[in-house]
Amino acid sequence: MKLPQNRYDFGSHRPRKRSNLGKFILIILILGAAGVAGARFIFRDEGSLPALGISRRERLLSLWDAKDYQEIIRVTQEELERNPMDADCLVFHGFAHFYTGVNQMATEEKLAHIDAAIRSLRRVRLYQTPPLAGELDYVLGKAYYQKGEYYADLSVQYMVSSVDKNFLGQDSYEYLGFAYNTLGEYDRSIEFLLRASETNPSDLLYLALAQTYYQTGDRAAAEEYLDRAVNKSSDTALIQKARAMLGDIYLQDREYLKAEAQYLKIIEINPQNADANFFLGEIYFNMGDPIKARASWRRALRIDPNHFGAKTRLYSRR
Repeated sequence: MKLPQNRYDFGSHRPRKRSNLGKFILIILILGAAGVAGARFIFRDEGSLPALGISRRERLLSLWDAKDYQEIIRVTQEELERNPMDADCLVFHGFAHFYTGVNQMATEEKLAHIDAAIRSLRRVRLYQTPPLAGELDYVLGKAYYQKGEYYADLSVQYMVSSVDKNFLGQDSYEYLGFAYNTLGEYDRSIEFLLRASETNPSDLLYLALAQTYYQTGDRAAAEEYLDRAVNKSSDTALIQKARAMLGDIYLQDREYLKAEAQYLKIIEINPQNADANFFLGEIYFNMGDPIKARASWRRALRIDPNHFGAKTRLYSRR
């Protein structure tokens, strides 16, 4: 499951520390700079970082507030060329590269920034007591998630480490849920997605939970969360996806009228949805109406002349 790119925009939210173990933490489900967005407060903590000259401190903070990540990268790179282990420059450099990277459209440019962020933050972790240790691991966990499925284990490792260090970002549980899903650890995925949805449920989280429950074979729970996603969402693409999954569940359970209703609602939203028309044909065929079935398959083929399922059905039935 891939998280929407536009939900990584830098925000102004302040980081939250964990409260006692008996309470869930309020998680704001806008995936972004949780824990880093409050950087102005963090970096002003004289106990957090080695002493900085006022001029450099104020300049970097001003650039951070302006979200001028490119200038932060340039300024810190100049300093790091003189002193490669300057802890505070490594922190600013890594964070700036990360937030630049996640907003890139081109994969190559995105990964170049993500890799630069990882190198910088891994280097500062070499300190026995690195500054902002929990925040560093939090951003590293997000960065490794962005590198793809083969890095999901490292995403989990660093995100768990950040929580263990008493730093909980706004989207920490959400990332853990998605990363565990990538690893095929569906029970852990459900655990963290449920935690994330407890205090601030969203259509995206409901859909993610439904997909994960579906992967475990729990179709009843998947149906419940798909219904929640449909009822909560105003995103037509998400609604179509949720209804398609509901249609698939009903079709597998031979509840053909329920399945038909879902695919018809998809077609109301998007008449050019070839798959919805194809599966209507499957439903009518299973209900013993080959004429309606062929009509639906033909509509699917008109929409998508290369639709494999529709071509197979029509050619094999002539």
